[in-house]
Amino acid sequence: MAQFRNTNAWKKKREEIKRRDLYLCQICIRNLYDTRECYNGKDLSVHHAESLEENFDKRLDDDNLLTMCERHHKMAEKKIIPVHIVRKIIRQQEMKNSPPGGEN
Repeated sequence: MAQFRNTNAWKKKREEIKRRDLYLCQICIRNLYDTRECYNGKDLSVHHAESLEENFDKRLDDDNLLTMCERHHKMAEKKIIPVHIVRKIIRQQEMKNSPPGGEN
């Protein structure tokens, strides 16, 4: 899994997701899970809703990825932030970026 995180494909996708999410933690911006700073762009990473171990095939799928600060990422990894909440936020982010009419 560490090898994947060093690939150009992952680095490119990670940047695309951060850009989609406006370089903000998507948990903080929604004031969820003990948010301390609503507009948090510090220590960002991109979280896999379905982990690499669970489904490696979804490693680069936009609908499996969400920008989070370090603290919320750790909470998501420990399932303190449930997967269904992460998926719901990902859907919201994807819909914001869909062209009118739902065509991609």
